[in-house]
Amino acid sequence: MQNNTASSATKANHQTVKMMNPMNYIGTANAKLAKHFWIRYGTEDSNTSVAVPTILAQKLKNAGVDVNYKLQWGTGHAGDYDMQAMFKWAEEITK
Repeated sequence: MQNNTASSATKANHQTVKMMNPMNYIGTANAKLAKHFWIRYGTEDSNTSVAVPTILAQKLKNAGVDVNYKLQWGTGHAGDYDMQAMFKWAEEITK
């Protein structure tokens, strides 16, 4: 919080912050979504809660797109969870 910082701080513009959150746009009339999403989350990721990608995946599903969402058990904030599976998935959806 700005009140708890020892140095001078400024807040980001409200509109800029809003634009950074896809949850504000998924399912709206002007949103153009990809047809397919690959989402992985490491269960030992300490950077964000498991709720964040779970809610994102569900909102995308509710918007009618294909979502391939899985938890990667015992993995932290790594990113490269199962690259071979992702490449196979990408190959299948682009045929």
